[in-house]
Order: sequence, then structure tokens, then C-alpha cells
Amino acid sequence: MMSTAANSDGPAPAPFQEFSRTVQPQSALRARITEAYRLPEPECLSALLAAASLPHAEAQAARTLARALVVALRRKKADGGGGVAGLIHEYSLSSQEGVALMCLAE
Repeated sequence: MMSTAANSDGPAPAPFQEFSRTVQPQSALRARITEAYRLPEPECLSALLAAASLPHAEAQAARTLARALVVALRRKKADGGGGVAGLIHEYSLSSQEGVALMCLAE
């Protein structure tokens, strides 16, 4: 029969004691992520949108590149109209769906 009491050699070892010595404190960024865990979307959306914004010149360059890529894809013959080419043909960049697809692609 096994005894659950500490033996006479000293106290019983604490589980995960060795592991806990190697755990580093959270970085500032990780602490912010932890604080934001499961926040309601309306509470965090404005801060996320502001953080995701590019300076005007970079945003314009990204739009120009995206349009050039879409135009090049549209010029290629679509193989069966499926995949990315099918989506590009289906949704215009000026539509909400097209913008959503480009955001997803980025």
C-alpha cells in the first residue's frame, strides 16, 4: 500500500516546480494580448482599426499594387472560372465583397 505522507528524507516535491523556474514574465505586447482576451468587438474595434492603418502614401501604394495584380489576373484566362480568378471575376473591387476579399488576401 502506498503512503501519501512525505517521507523522512524531506518534503514531497512540488509538481511543476522545475518548470515554473523557467517561465519568463510576459512582454508588454503579450500582456496587452492577455488583457484583450475575449473583449467584446465594439470595445476593441476602433483601436484595432487605428493600429491597422497605413500612412497615406503606403496605403495608396498597396491599393495600386492590389489593382495591378487584379488586372493581371483578369487578363489571364481563367481555368474553369474557379479559385482566385473566379472570385476576382465575380466581385468588383468597388463592391463591399471585393474589398473584403482584398482585405482577406492581404
